[in-house]
Amino acid sequence: MRIAVRAFNDNPGSPVLVFGNALGTRMPLWTSVAARLADDFQIYLTDLPGHTLPAGDSLAEAAASVTIDQLASGVVESLAELGVESFAYCGVSISGAIGLTLALNHPERLTGLVACATAEKFGTPDSWDERIGEVRADGTRGLVDDTADRWFAAGFLGEDIATGHLILSDLALVDDEAYVAAASALKTYDVSGKLGSITTPTLVMAGAQDPGCTPEAMSSLAEQIEDARSVTIPDSAHLPMAEHPEIVVDHIQEFCGQL
Repeated sequence: MRIAVRAFNDNPGSPVLVFGNALGTRMPLWTSVAARLADDFQIYLTDLPGHTLPAGDSLAEAAASVTIDQLASGVVESLAELGVESFAYCGVSISGAIGLTLALNHPERLTGLVACATAEKFGTPDSWDERIGEVRADGTRGLVDDTADRWFAAGFLGEDIATGHLILSDLALVDDEAYVAAASALKTYDVSGKLGSITTPTLVMAGAQDPGCTPEAMSSLAEQIEDARSVTIPDSAHLPMAEHPEIVVDHIQEFCGQL
């Protein structure tokens, strides 16, 4: 499974920083962070299959067999085609899972890992079958109301002018088969008990109000990775890079400055 990659800026010779989006979001999810880091890094944005850019006619047929391992390998292969052999990776949610898998399967490629709002496994096969069934029946637009409560801290959508609503609009417009393919990958993803073998410098990032990947769960995840640091972004939920990009940037800059 190939991964679409696009250069965010033109800063040759600078350390490479790669961002990965969440299930049901598009490439611009990290742009408020990326723009603040563009002077110091060569930045690439990656896409989950079919979320922002077309993934080809075969996506629907392959949906049930997509794995996180394949997506991680796709990141490596797609960046290599652009001449990028080593990079730091920042991934949220499913892309945090991709990041952990990169650290497990492709450690020679990673200079550092920021794992944001992610987990060793997500839900159960039954819960993902239920989610996939909802998308089959009503499309991704049927997920918007419930997802809003998980993605954003209380009050954010009422106070924010555009960001949160644009992200939710992206969810409603994401191709149903693309969402199902990524959800199917999460259905089989499980790295429980494996994180102790990660040697890549790692920063684990949680949103203070994330109801799924709670700060406690993220702290526990960090404790399994040697020398990993754990931070919590206040007044944010599952997508802190959208709610408080300036705080996220501060943590990424500090972390990357120590690599």
